[in-house]
Amino acid sequence: MPTISRPEPRKWFTRSYWYLETPPASYATHEGWSNADVDVVPPEQRNWRAINYLFLWLADGANVGTMQQAGSIVALGLSWREAAAAIAIGNIIIAAAVTLNGVIGARHHIPFSIASRASMGFYFSYFAVFSRLVLGLLYFGINTYIGASCMLIMLEAIWPSLKTYHNSLPASAGVASNKLIAYFVFWILQFPLVMIPPRKMRWLFFLKSIAAVIAAFALLGWSINKAGGGGPVLSQHSKLHGAARSWAWVSGINVAISGKTTLALNIPDLTRYARKPSAAYWQMLFIPVVYWVFSFIGIMVASAGQEIYDKLYWDPTQIIAQWTNRAGAFFIAFAFGLATLGTNISTNSIASSNDFAFLAPKYLDIKRGAFLTAVLGGWATVPWKIQASATALTTFLSGYIIVLAPIVAIMIVDYWLIRHSRLHVPMLYQNEGIYKYTKGINWRAGVTLLIVVPINLPGLIHAINSKVNIGNYAYFYRASWLTSFFISATIYFILSKISPPESTFVTHTINTLDEDESYGYMPESIPVYDGDKEKDIPSV
Repeated sequence: MPTISRPEPRKWFTRSYWYLETPPASYATHEGWSNADVDVVPPEQRNWRAINYLFLWLADGANVGTMQQAGSIVALGLSWREAAAAIAIGNIIIAAAVTLNGVIGARHHIPFSIASRASMGFYFSYFAVFSRLVLGLLYFGINTYIGASCMLIMLEAIWPSLKTYHNSLPASAGVASNKLIAYFVFWILQFPLVMIPPRKMRWLFFLKSIAAVIAAFALLGWSINKAGGGGPVLSQHSKLHGAARSWAWVSGINVAISGKTTLALNIPDLTRYARKPSAAYWQMLFIPVVYWVFSFIGIMVASAGQEIYDKLYWDPTQIIAQWTNRAGAFFIAFAFGLATLGTNISTNSIASSNDFAFLAPKYLDIKRGAFLTAVLGGWATVPWKIQASATALTTFLSGYIIVLAPIVAIMIVDYWLIRHSRLHVPMLYQNEGIYKYTKGINWRAGVTLLIVVPINLPGLIHAINSKVNIGNYAYFYRASWLTSFFISATIYFILSKISPPESTFVTHTINTLDEDESYGYMPESIPVYDGDKEKDIPSV
């Protein structure tokens, strides 16, 4: 019999074993610039409807983090009514940013990393993606730690002795032994779900949104019934007057916005699976309603809890932990834990996984990126240190946005006001294409960041170390998102009007190669938009 020669299997420790083949449909200039998870989403995978985004935001909003955020705003000195109004205003503003940026993904079916090249430049986009990746990993750890609070309640409901489990960790560790056990269990259960491809997560969001909504309203009903009313927080008035009160309002709005800045930046990673572009516009309604309702529930539960336990708990899991009904505590904690888990996947794992796939497409896809996110975000970030106090949490949420908010502003202004929503999608994958700008950097975006980011640096330094005296400039930092976003939008718009990037303008959107018959190698010339007339210019 003739012998059949078989290729020698690749060994796991060789570079070729980890190498990802660039798919034939890739728009990348050469092998290694893209892979299937970075490319345009094919039509058969565009299966998200508007209702799926409702479930996404319901599940994201109906969790412990949203309820805690309401407490951090009331802690500024505002009354609950003022805090609720600040939350509403902040969520309307961020909903507009999420929607405007999300439409880019819904129309062109590209991830945030690729979309950012139109405004940042082919190589400068890596800065935006890396900045988002860092915060995504940190948020992944924080939400895993919040989920561990729910898991601890569940474990204590099954094994009550865990409440008195000996703590063998020093106080400097920032976490007790039983909480760390719960963290490990939650991380283990979360891990296989993190590995699910984003396009298949619609039903997970549906299930967790139903469970979280039922649990939130059940907790609200129990607390009001047990307290015999709304509790003392509802009768409190603002402790501030004059300028201090006004600045507290600004800070409250800023806090409401800050937590969703990462989503505003990378929302194309989720909207690119939309069946129709109109699905992205519904977020303008979903986000303010969902987050206001569950922030209000957080205020009501905390207020009623103070009446019941004579102590103010802004974290609802601390109220559940007081229950003697072990079955009730288990199921409510399970629902909140499921919501937190789903939120961690949808807003942090998917984003970071996409970022990893973009940064190293030759070796990483979304699945491998999810693995790295789970390991690095879950353990290397040491989230129990970040969550050590409410002050640390607020400082963290408000701090990093001085980098991300300007990028959000640049992307929105560039897409809607400068290029009027016209993109040459295949060229976004070309390292020598029209979006290369000068050496891969759009200098307009670079100058904007160089001007705006330092403006809030003194405030960030003061927030981290209050001993650093910056005088009245500390008030400016309280509006860090608002100042960063709107100043960036203005500067970038002015620079782009004074010196428009004409070589990147196209007369109409080109989403596929079929729409650009000249595509093959590099076209000798491409049509560009120049006011009311069209002209041909050499490609870059």
